Amino acid sequence: MQMMTINSLVDLRREVGMTQAELSIEVGVSQSYIARLEKKTLDPKLSIVNKIFEVLTSRQGKNCYDIMTSDPLTIDDRDPAAKAVRLMQKHKYSQIPVLRGTKMVGIITERDIIRNLRHNMSELSVQAVMSPEGVPMIDETTPIDVITPLFQKYQAILIQSQGRIRGIITRSDLLKLT
Repeated sequence: MQMMTINSLVDLRREVGMTQAELSIEVGVSQSYIARLEKKTLDPKLSIVNKIFEVLTSRQGKNCYDIMTSDPLTIDDRDPAAKAVRLMQKHKYSQIPVLRGTKMVGIITERDIIRNLRHNMSELSVQAVMSPEGVPMIDETTPIDVITPLFQKYQAILIQSQGRIRGIITRSDLLKLT
């Protein structure tokens, strides 16, 4: 997996067949801004880079299915939080979706674990530790450009098909597009 760089954005722009002028119109900046960015004579705002990325990836025609991690690891809300810690360490995950039966009820994150380090994780359930906010569930056919803004608020997005969880997309999965 390569890191997103200015060069990879230039390559992506060329791959989708956009000119600097066309990209500038879509992003809402001047063509000279795009040119200076590509020449690396400009230090852009992250929001502009994100918008450029969204525009270019939407032109690729990829959807959530194309970049999701299939069959995500999940944990039951009644399991001990210590089990979630072991799974995160073993698989090098920063979050795990939490289910009650087959229904999504939340997500447990590294941040949740850290907030509760003063407690014995074997004595707490996943439900007692997990984040109270939900995680969006999006259909697998949804275009990437539709979900990208959600990562300003959420660490992960669950991908579903016919009401069943089929995958997960994290911020690092977006890097597959570069």
